[in-house]
Amino acid sequence: MDQNSNNTPTYYLKSSAKKPKNWKRNQRKFEKNEQLRSQYPPFESSSNLNIIHLHYKSTIDTLNELISKAYKTKRYVVDTESQKGETERHGALIQIQFLYSSDQSTTILIEINYLPDKQSNLYKKIIELCGIIFNNGNEILAWGPLENEFTNFHHLDLIHIEMERRDEITADTSYYIYDTPGDNDNMNDEQQINDILFGSHHQTHVNSNELWSLQKAIETTFGKFLDKFETVNHWKCGLDLQLDTWKQKLFSKHHYDKTTEQQRRLSMIQYAAHDCAAVAELYFHSYPEKVNDHHIPKQTTASTDIIKHLDDDLSEVSDDEIIQILIPRFDEPRPTPETQHDEMPTLTIEVTPEEMETFHLPDVQIEQQQQQQPQIITTLTKAERQRKKNIKLKWKQKHCPDFQNKIKRPIYHKYDYRKIRAQLTDDKIYTSHQITINRNLAEVVIGFKTKQEKEAATTKIKINYFSRTQYIERWG
Repeated sequence: MDQNSNNTPTYYLKSSAKKPKNWKRNQRKFEKNEQLRSQYPPFESSSNLNIIHLHYKSTIDTLNELISKAYKTKRYVVDTESQKGETERHGALIQIQFLYSSDQSTTILIEINYLPDKQSNLYKKIIELCGIIFNNGNEILAWGPLENEFTNFHHLDLIHIEMERRDEITADTSYYIYDTPGDNDNMNDEQQINDILFGSHHQTHVNSNELWSLQKAIETTFGKFLDKFETVNHWKCGLDLQLDTWKQKLFSKHHYDKTTEQQRRLSMIQYAAHDCAAVAELYFHSYPEKVNDHHIPKQTTASTDIIKHLDDDLSEVSDDEIIQILIPRFDEPRPTPETQHDEMPTLTIEVTPEEMETFHLPDVQIEQQQQQQPQIITTLTKAERQRKKNIKLKWKQKHCPDFQNKIKRPIYHKYDYRKIRAQLTDDKIYTSHQITINRNLAEVVIGFKTKQEKEAATTKIKINYFSRTQYIERWG
């Protein structure tokens, strides 16, 4: 459903209630956004985005993997989001995109309101990661000067201003695309810019009447629509669904609605990731010779990105089974969450060493052993047969490569298994028919028979492949 002038976002209304000028400006920006939505196809990143949230529920393993990637990555895109208060703006989100491949990139979302204790090892790891990224030897891309982006974040001691500034000696390692702070859209975008969108490697100095919004740059350069519907928003709400902030009423209009709370957060996540991806696309459009100029980090086995979170706990018992994906590990004790009444019971299966050993034996050897043993006729109960199947399935999930080829994506709540399979078939995406929907986290996991099939599918199944927009286009 497209928004219209009578359906202005609630946060726009609240933030503008006391200032008529703000109301009129926000209304114009909202109407302009909806006009562009109807004129152009939506912007999509040409790179497959792996999104990782950083907050107090993150693990040390996640930070260690990101630090390892950061040491081997020399180009980043940076953006921030702040939330307007009564008297000032409060920093809420830091987005950093790692550009280490032309078709793959990692975007981290640092949720400022949910960071761990400053004395914890986890917080120190986050500081270490930021220190590596904002090193003078790296190339930082931003839509505007970095010192403006981080004005509302200095109290965190994460990003130091001396890291952001570049003198004349190192200026060629920093690429700035100028816009007003906060991606302000108040300027007249229809004016002639005369080739100021991209300058040399050094900072491009332009007059105040020669500023483009990021949305306008994407429209003019690619003929695509970069959605700015979520710009003014509750950015301190806690975006990651694992934070469980969606369990409280914030975006629901009258009564609490779980779907509304989750979908708005997923939409904000996509907005935050697309703002970084748009800057990257513009940069490589201007400098095509740098498309393949990347430092590519080796893949690690830790499951910390958006593609691969579920490996060991998948079961084909029921399509509607809700699976507990990850149990966060903390540096400091956290209160034990209350047991949900609708949780599925957990079946724990103990496997003897003798049973596990049989899975390593060739079929011929197993058959020979069976022939040597006296023939005893036994009747297995249905529960015993299922138990053996579960044991074998769990062993395969841990040791067979075919069970490791999975992609995870956010999913709109109206999708079901039939529509997912039909959409994949229409796009000629071949799977192993292992599809698991996690309704609690609004995610779907798709399995593939081979690594090659997974890689081919990754280029087609973008982060918004099962979004609300895709659902409306394909299913009405």
